Amino acid sequence: MKICKKNTPDILIDVGTGSGIIPISILSECRDTPRRVSTFAIDISPEALAVVKENSIQNKQDIIFLQSDLLEIFLENTLFEPNKNILITANLPYIKADDWRNMSPDTKHEPELALFGGDVTGFELYERLFVQIPDFISKYTPKSLTILAEMGDDQKELATQILERYGWSFEFFADLRGIDRFIKIVF
Repeated sequence: MKICKKNTPDILIDVGTGSGIIPISILSECRDTPRRVSTFAIDISPEALAVVKENSIQNKQDIIFLQSDLLEIFLENTLFEPNKNILITANLPYIKADDWRNMSPDTKHEPELALFGGDVTGFELYERLFVQIPDFISKYTPKSLTILAEMGDDQKELATQILERYGWSFEFFADLRGIDRFIKIVF
């Protein structure tokens, strides 16, 4: 998906940034656009933030690093002016706790904090994020808000049920193998 070819955001917030690959990739794509994208990489893990900081330096990207549990830091503080075009990206852990049997061998070396999203469905972190969105919108009154998120290949029905409760406009799109693994929510 080409982010900056359609509508370059003013603000990019990557929730659960991990290594920072998502904001670094988007900023690389946006490098030729006329305006600067204020970018926040947030993660609950200080170790992840150290990695994304190093990766942003290597890739010459200007990113603000914040330790936060999902969007809490944005709700507790005013970090930018209202009425902006905002893009929130999230690749939160979405695997059910201790579901090692359904994971590929390459994930066995990842920290558990980066893999497991909850005890019941694995989608609990996304549910917590979605609960924060109305307060985020109320505080920042975005000109536009788009959320792009990755989910498990077995979570489309669950995500649909949750998002329909909010009445939000959303769609799913496929990964390179043709499996619906991404959600796009537009406000």
